[in-house]
Amino acid sequence: MRYIFAFDGGGTKTEISVHDLSGKQHFSKLGEGSNHTSLGGENFHNVIGNLFDDAKKELKISNEDIVFVFLGLSGADLESDFVKLDNACKKIFNNIPFKVVNDAWLILRSGLKEPYGAVAICGTGANSAAINKDGKRAILRSLGYTLGIYGGGLDIAREGLHYAFRAEELTYIPTILEQEIPTLLGVKDMSEVVDFFYPERKISRQQFGEITGLVFKCSDKGDTVSQDILRRIGTFLGLQTSGVIRQVDCHNEEIPVVIGGGVFEKANHYLLDSFEAALKSVVPKAKIVRPMYSPVIGAFLSALDELNIKQDATIEQNLTRKKR
Repeated sequence: MRYIFAFDGGGTKTEISVHDLSGKQHFSKLGEGSNHTSLGGENFHNVIGNLFDDAKKELKISNEDIVFVFLGLSGADLESDFVKLDNACKKIFNNIPFKVVNDAWLILRSGLKEPYGAVAICGTGANSAAINKDGKRAILRSLGYTLGIYGGGLDIAREGLHYAFRAEELTYIPTILEQEIPTLLGVKDMSEVVDFFYPERKISRQQFGEITGLVFKCSDKGDTVSQDILRRIGTFLGLQTSGVIRQVDCHNEEIPVVIGGGVFEKANHYLLDSFEAALKSVVPKAKIVRPMYSPVIGAFLSALDELNIKQDATIEQNLTRKKR
């Protein structure tokens, strides 16, 4: 039997899923984060290598049984990243064919039956990518606000904090975030919230995520500041996604746009409506769709594309079953 190894590597966790060519899953496991830019190249090699070895050991197979390895990785942004990642993967996989892409492409493929369309991601961070019917691709750098990206969950939290501080200092209109954020953090008022950021940052990523959720809750309660934050974020996401679609010359086509990421999964109409409006102001025939599978399955489907294997009904049926 021949196998495909699929990886979804992020900053906090890495998932491996092993399938045969008919889509049946034979192994899956979660490991630690593998982002080489934030966690280091040695950590990347250890996490990917250990998951790779664990799968081979449990399945009692050798490298000769593996037809392809496909990896979608956070931190795969610039050409220099791909050089480092490709060199590291060659040491792990030896002569097994493999391909490394940015993890945004996994979410795109997880929502489509063929590699044509666009993706908008709003999770901890944000990203957008698109591919046309000729295979031309475009993806954002996704390297922070200064280099052009905006609109992730951390940005929503920062905006919420910004306007809560401004409300407290009477430099902007009132917002219930001024009361809700200190309560969330277990302090009395925004003056005590300052201690979480100055002179050094003490707030955790989890707490940041909770503030993101708080902005959504406050918007649903009628807080206009929170509503404006989400509309603004949605607009940025829509314009960023329309930009990559324009780069591949599909803005006049009926193109599917997959939306993924934890924030999009829980988003309300303030963010979603503004995203759709901004997107369709440039790409009027865009059709928004949700992912059908997890990102790691998107990696498996991408491997099928590389092998010129069509995603047929048998494969789709097998992907819905639990592994043996």
